[in-house]
Amino acid sequence: MGRKILSRKLRQIKAGKVKQAPRWVDIKKFGLKRARTRRTAVSRRNWRRVKLKL
Repeated sequence: MGRKILSRKLRQIKAGKVKQAPRWVDIKKFGLKRARTRRTAVSRRNWRRVKLKL
């Protein structure tokens, strides 16, 4: 698999893991007026993978 195709696939996977946050997060972060044009993104996290392994 070429580098170009691989990088495109990785970008698509990364884009799929990021989703839009709820509206109340935008309002809390930016205020009601500025939240209309700005959006907050959150990445989906798997609790099994994120935990610190000690």
